[in-house]
Amino acid sequence: MYQLIDEDDKILVGLSGGKDSLCLLEFLARRSKVHVPHFTVHALHVRMENIQYETDTTYLQSFCDNLGVPLHIVTTGFNSQPSTLQSTPKRKPACFLCSWQRRKQLFNLAQELGCNKIALGHHQDDIIHTALMNLTFQGQFSTMPACLEMDKMPLTIIRPLCLCEEADIKEYAEQQHYEKQLKQCPYEHDTQRTMVQELFDRMQQMNKEARYSIWNALEKSQKLIQRASLLLLLLLVSVAVPAQRKKQVRQKIEQPSAHSERLQRMTMSTQHIMFIDSVVLRKEEFLKAYHLSSEAGRIAPYSTFFPQKESQTMTYMNALNNRCLYAENDSCIYSQELLQQQWSVPDTLAGINTDRLLRHICYPFIMPDGMTLYFAAEGEESIGGYDLFMTTYDATEGHFLKPENIGMPFNSTANDYLYVIDEYNHLGFFASDRNQPDSMVCVYTFIPAEKYQPYDATKYTPEQIMAFAQIADIKMTQDDQQQYNAAQKRLRQAKKQPAQKSYEFSFVVNDQLTYHYLKDFKAAGNQKRYQQLIQSQQRYDKIVQALDKARMYFPKATANERQALSREILDNEKLQYELHLSIRQQEKNIRNAEIIYLTRNK
Repeated sequence: MYQLIDEDDKILVGLSGGKDSLCLLEFLARRSKVHVPHFTVHALHVRMENIQYETDTTYLQSFCDNLGVPLHIVTTGFNSQPSTLQSTPKRKPACFLCSWQRRKQLFNLAQELGCNKIALGHHQDDIIHTALMNLTFQGQFSTMPACLEMDKMPLTIIRPLCLCEEADIKEYAEQQHYEKQLKQCPYEHDTQRTMVQELFDRMQQMNKEARYSIWNALEKSQKLIQRASLLLLLLLVSVAVPAQRKKQVRQKIEQPSAHSERLQRMTMSTQHIMFIDSVVLRKEEFLKAYHLSSEAGRIAPYSTFFPQKESQTMTYMNALNNRCLYAENDSCIYSQELLQQQWSVPDTLAGINTDRLLRHICYPFIMPDGMTLYFAAEGEESIGGYDLFMTTYDATEGHFLKPENIGMPFNSTANDYLYVIDEYNHLGFFASDRNQPDSMVCVYTFIPAEKYQPYDATKYTPEQIMAFAQIADIKMTQDDQQQYNAAQKRLRQAKKQPAQKSYEFSFVVNDQLTYHYLKDFKAAGNQKRYQQLIQSQQRYDKIVQALDKARMYFPKATANERQALSREILDNEKLQYELHLSIRQQEKNIRNAEIIYLTRNK
């Protein structure tokens, strides 16, 4: 439901040794071996040397070995003076300091191992208790989200047990004969959480549906999927920053400036990007500088693709020539799809401008995955003129998420538009009229970053970061000669590519041959096999949609409905996996038959 795990994830599990973390690790380890998506799992156990809380690490090691999961054990601690362990106005309580240290070790190891996700064993009861605690003691409705994505780092905290009740986990732990800790935490029964747990028990006595009412409220308030700022990450992970440098940066930000607060914030968060080329052209000719591979699609006026129409609206057509995007009426983006050789009626992309805060939307471009969308617009989140925005498609909810400004160096106080990523050539392009006469525009070519990485404020002065943000000189960004040379070579090859052709589809036969039309298949029966493959893919898509709907409704369902849904979800997951294997085999059969035919008829 919350799409916590994706293909090729590398997940670090926090293994405390309690029933929740043991259950989580077993679930993820077994899931990683028998089901898609494919992902890998590591486990970390943190020992606090000054807390009388012990686990049998020999048992944990054996537990992990049986699951085939690497176990990492780290010993740490914190100031254990009595004044620190007591909750005084000037001191943090022991639970906070202990949790902070454990979380810090998780973040550090995740970075060392290259993990992109951290999984914690909090279940539904924990999340609801936290919501009640924050409501009671902090005066705000918030909780531990099921998915917490770091805003400036490729790291996400997930809680895969978020829909599991503690009673179910406890029963499963007893069935599996999990060993208990040698010694319990001395502060375990001396916390506000214990009191809130008793309060929640009384609420359930008053209303058996209290659990689901609270959970639905959290969902409606969008508290279960959130993004965290880089500041939060810095609070969790120690970063060595010289005191003198930190003071200089703070003074620079606090000084009065002609720039807005948003401009200042974006400037200091400028992404580290290498620019390899820039070309200044007349505005009506700027598309000539976009040297795209056929795999990236095409960009041209609407009338280019639909000659019967006179519209000159700039339109993006995907590589398969079966979907196009364009913006009209200044406030939305339209999509058309080729279905059974006919183009569908234009349909508005949902979620793009729900709150009507964006104006003059234009130049859409969607990645080949069909999920990541870029476009230009003016609005409250702009820093001047047209800015570039990005959004992703939420398959569970069936709409795009709220767009976000992609920041600097791509955006400026001038007009910036038509951001395009060519994954095949590993090159990116965007246009800007910053520092240009009215009739001219500059098209920048850059190397797309694998992950977000801002310029390090400990290595660069605010003035240098400002120069990077403004793209004062593209040579300043070329700090890796080998990377630069390779990108220049790809750009030269891209410029030599012939004009793009219109294809029905792309089916790779081998490294030298790709089919684009049904008539291309020569082996007996392969045209029919390919049509059957398309039908299988359509069935697979329908099952995925059904699973999404069932998982989305599950938290709101009654006990009887949940029981029926559980069987339905398990059956569909099995069918999804079988179809996945069948599709792979169908593709293999088509490919092998074609290769045999071509070999025999050379």
